[in-house]
Amino acid sequence: MTVPNDLAPGDLSLERSGGTLVRRKGVYIAQLRGSYADMGRQHGELALAACGDVVPQYINQLVRKLVAHALPPVAGPAAALLKGWFRWRNRAGLGEDMRAHLGALARAYGQHPAMAERLFFVPDIFHYLAGRSFAMLAPPPSCSGFFACGEATKDGKLLIGRNFDFFGRGVWNTNNAAIVMHPEHGRRFCWLGALGVSASGQGFNESGLFVGLHTNFPNDVSTKGSPIFKIVHDILAECTTLDEAVARVTAKPRICGLSLHITDTRARTAAVVGFSARHAEVVRPENGVLVRTNHYTTADMQRIEVGPHPWRANSYGRFQRVTELLEAKRGVLTGGDVPHILSDCFDPFEQRKLLVGNTVAAPHTVQSMVMSPDDDALWLAHGELPVCHADRFLGFRVSALLNGDVDRYEIDDLPGAGQFNETERAAMEEYEEAWSMYMDHLDSDRAVFHLRRGAELMPDEAVFPRMAGLLLLKDKKYVQALPLLLRNAAYYYGDILMRAESHVWAGRCLDLMRRRPEAVPHYKTAAGLNAPPVSAAAARHLEKPFTTRQLFDVAPEFMVGNALAKY
Repeated sequence: MTVPNDLAPGDLSLERSGGTLVRRKGVYIAQLRGSYADMGRQHGELALAACGDVVPQYINQLVRKLVAHALPPVAGPAAALLKGWFRWRNRAGLGEDMRAHLGALARAYGQHPAMAERLFFVPDIFHYLAGRSFAMLAPPPSCSGFFACGEATKDGKLLIGRNFDFFGRGVWNTNNAAIVMHPEHGRRFCWLGALGVSASGQGFNESGLFVGLHTNFPNDVSTKGSPIFKIVHDILAECTTLDEAVARVTAKPRICGLSLHITDTRARTAAVVGFSARHAEVVRPENGVLVRTNHYTTADMQRIEVGPHPWRANSYGRFQRVTELLEAKRGVLTGGDVPHILSDCFDPFEQRKLLVGNTVAAPHTVQSMVMSPDDDALWLAHGELPVCHADRFLGFRVSALLNGDVDRYEIDDLPGAGQFNETERAAMEEYEEAWSMYMDHLDSDRAVFHLRRGAELMPDEAVFPRMAGLLLLKDKKYVQALPLLLRNAAYYYGDILMRAESHVWAGRCLDLMRRRPEAVPHYKTAAGLNAPPVSAAAARHLEKPFTTRQLFDVAPEFMVGNALAKY
């Protein structure tokens, strides 16, 4: 089933220094040609003409914003120090072409060349900090993706589905772009990202390789190694086969831990290379399917994995649900089914639909895509977050993108899944506003305001009082936090961990209010549940009250709809 394109936004067409930019269906498509310096200049000039420097400036501020949630007085200096340190340690590893590219991009923006190089390391800095001290900072982005082929799909077609979950509401998704590179010496490849960003975690090349990046959290990290964007670039620019791509990831030590989901569309196979600074796993498809979220899947890599239980549960829940949905469609899966999978709202631990939970449709999905190489087709969701709930997935012809054949870019769209009703959409908008206020504007009071409005729209969604109560607790506004946390504890949670934790948060708030006799029953309830590590923490609180100092290790996290904390 397809839907017409008659509602597409107006087109745009620009040319700068030999590079071209058009906008089709609201998505930017850039064609960059020549040396790496030429392509950097073209990209910067085109982006500046179309949307200014809003995207690189947002990326530039991300590290400061993340640090500010834990250590506000030192956020600016700490962010500058980190970006400068990682650049100094790893600049030589960028290579001459990439340094020339980044320098030309920065100069086109009127910036010092060092700025683009510093931004190139921002993803590595996120993951380095998360590996060193997870609960101090909001974690880096997540993702969900899969490869399906052969007996898993209808007619054996190869299908790729991917949700890219990232920061930047109203910035990243508004400037979604396909950025095609035509280097004078090398193969053509396409970044799928945002206009104005020098690289991305997903893309494809003319040899038929598709790469998608997934966050992981190991404690094996380093300040020196191959940066993730350079690894992805080298795969797309230099590799022709899956084996070459796998070898490229594992050839040198890396800075941090992530996974690359790599598909060889010509060989009709795939692999996930999950890695840390010095260790790696390679996972292959089984029965024509390969699913990845944000946890390692081999015992060796799981031993070095860190992260509080809400993040682990979220990754395992998405992995389980994508696997279940693919199995339910075994042998009949088509490209038209993929938007339903990517926008799925069923929490497997709660066994019900949730607005925010351990669901494939994450609140911070900024790109959602379907690829069918057999149909020469790429479909991109576009719109407000979560974009996986878009009414349409916009169709583009892969070969036309790589060839720069502007007259052949567009194909028919896929319909979205329509899994939100009007009330759910309105409530999600309030949740997104709350996240923006907290993450981008450091304004917890406004975040709580929008969460309260969301609770009015959907009183049965526990995420609204839970997140509002946690934000107020973190801000030491205990009197305001308590009724919200008690309301959260009154919900029935099918997930025993969530049930235990709801009582722990209520007990902690009461402890901080010096109402110990009222806190103890909540701790007893949680301690009596078989829900480690939360039940063990509740048992400790029965012996020793929760203190204000321990709030330092609590980080409210909108991505998972809970708080990350040390237990």
